Amino acid sequence: MFWSGTVLLLGLLAVVKGADYLLDGAITFARRYGIPDLIVGLTLVAFGTSLPELVINVLASFRGNPGIILGNIIGSNVANILLILGITAVISPIKRHLLVVKRDVPFNLALVVVLILLALSSSRVLAISRGDGLVLLSVFAFYLWAVLRRYSSSGEENPNPPGNPLLALLKVLLGSAALGIGSNWTLEGAIGLARALNVSEVFVGLFVVAVGTSLPELATSVLAALRGNPYIALGNISGSNVFNIGMILGLSATIRPIPIPSRGAVDMLALLAATSVFLMFSLHSPNGTMMDRRRGLVMLLLYGVYIATSFAAERSGLISSSPLL
Repeated sequence: MFWSGTVLLLGLLAVVKGADYLLDGAITFARRYGIPDLIVGLTLVAFGTSLPELVINVLASFRGNPGIILGNIIGSNVANILLILGITAVISPIKRHLLVVKRDVPFNLALVVVLILLALSSSRVLAISRGDGLVLLSVFAFYLWAVLRRYSSSGEENPNPPGNPLLALLKVLLGSAALGIGSNWTLEGAIGLARALNVSEVFVGLFVVAVGTSLPELATSVLAALRGNPYIALGNISGSNVFNIGMILGLSATIRPIPIPSRGAVDMLALLAATSVFLMFSLHSPNGTMMDRRRGLVMLLLYGVYIATSFAAERSGLISSSPLL
């Protein structure tokens, strides 16, 4: 138990420090070349903080652990929206951004719908096939092209003086590496601690894997909020969710098809609901504020309800880990 706790602590420290370096480097790099903060959050920061999901899912694909793959991505995306965005809004309210309202959040919702339709299109069992994986990768490639294409016409300016681009790039690379390593240490320590305390595997999957792989997003978004860069946090969440489904889940499915149990089907519906709430808050923004502290608390409450009902349903046998025929 002592060793697991030590690894967990070291992992958390690496995650926080990695997020600090990544955020510093990304903001400096963006301002050096006049790139808006939102675009940085949607690309550099979002992809860097999704490294834990990428590493874990690729390894799980090669080892044949489909439950880990799907639970990691869906659970992480739900946590990104309800938990991390909720915490960020409580710390610092987030103003409405037209690009987010018109493009990013609707694209997130559309991607979740595409994922569900692909899963339902399977002929024998509910699954994500290799062909489905290629579709998700293609959608992600289009998204990345669209984001990079639009930044020059977004109309945002960064008044801060330029910094050293090489030092900024080095910070991004070091921060991303620390995030990946720290997240793995965090997961290993948390799982070991859970086993030492005789906590069920369901508990580990819901509270450790999903939230654990979202620690980079949490650390980066909280730091961005504290430093007065809410668009970095907003872009981080939106970009990470697209990256998780389009790139990571798509790549995982092309390596090995992913059968979906009833557990995964319920979680996909939960992700659809969470993303719909995100869109609703984006469209209805009183006084130009998309996420205030009250809405942040609502999201945190919804996440608590999701975890509690999901855990109770699995314990009672209403949902299982067997593939859906």
